[in-house]
Amino acid sequence: MYLIVLLGIVVHACYLGSKVAVSLFAIELGAGPFLVGTLAALYALLPTLIGVHAGRMTDVFGVRYPLLFGTLGTGFALLLPFLWRNLYALYACAALMGTAFLFFNIAIQTLTGAYGKPEDRTRHFSMLSVGYSISAFVGPMFAGFSIEYAGHPVTFLFFSLATLFPACVIGLHRRLTAVAPAQSGDQKRSALDLLRNPPLRRLVVVSALMVAGVELYVFYLPIYAHSIGVSASGIGLIMGAYGTAAFIVRFVLPTLVRRVPGSRVLAVSALVAAAGFAVFPAAREVHLLILLSFIIGLGLGCGQPLSMMLSYESSPAGRAGEVTGLRLMINNISRVIVPLISGALGSAFGVWPVFLINAVSLTSVFHFARKR
Repeated sequence: MYLIVLLGIVVHACYLGSKVAVSLFAIELGAGPFLVGTLAALYALLPTLIGVHAGRMTDVFGVRYPLLFGTLGTGFALLLPFLWRNLYALYACAALMGTAFLFFNIAIQTLTGAYGKPEDRTRHFSMLSVGYSISAFVGPMFAGFSIEYAGHPVTFLFFSLATLFPACVIGLHRRLTAVAPAQSGDQKRSALDLLRNPPLRRLVVVSALMVAGVELYVFYLPIYAHSIGVSASGIGLIMGAYGTAAFIVRFVLPTLVRRVPGSRVLAVSALVAAAGFAVFPAAREVHLLILLSFIIGLGLGCGQPLSMMLSYESSPAGRAGEVTGLRLMINNISRVIVPLISGALGSAFGVWPVFLINAVSLTSVFHFARKR
């Protein structure tokens, strides 16, 4: 299980680090908030269209090939801005990166749920989410320092080379991925059938709103920090504080959920993150931005592990990948729509409305999650 988590850390760090690098490289090439919002939406466009189908492929064919495709696709996408240093390469990188990571993410979550004994599932998902919080710290911070000292194109090259390790492990270590999910007896499958399950439907909506909050934070914090004169390494430290907080809260989460219902934890965590976003536009000092980023990380850090665990446990037999794909598809719809709207508002009024939109949407999560 530790090796599975390590693979997740490396690929997820490249995925998140690329978002910082794409955002800052686009600004360097003269892009405004609307174009940056378009790049953010491209990460989610194709995954929105193929999410459920990618999940079904994982259920039918197993996790090995989706993991391998996702890793190799991530590495290839990261090479494009290094080879062709223009906005077109950034657009291609964003579209391919989002698609490749979709396959990887569905497969590794399905593998985590199926690995080992059922009684170990909560611990395994907690381990994966802790690994993702490590990558949320390492990826953006490495991107910031690498951009400042090596430049934007070389940063993409570094991330691309990092994917060689997980690609080799997945390609050579067949026993690691030799875990098949349970088979379903249903011949006819429809995503609408899954959405007719009220708890699962609410979980999907809550997950989408939480993910939208993370996405807007990742893309628009660099724009805001750059606009007030923060260096690339400073931006990396600010975003690293978010990753540190997510790391801490995911260690505590299993113990917390044993004492407090998961729906209440999710609701309160969304409210904490909303408060951080509401104050963010007024902050201009780096230390205060680091503190607010840490608070936001505490709130949003609960969303991913709770969504992964609850969606897997709510899945019909043999449809865990499909449920994960559906959840990620709805997440990606929010990733397409919200950045475009926010980019338009950012172009018209500045970046501050983006943070306020996040605060409002996360407040709605607080009310929605309490119904679970």
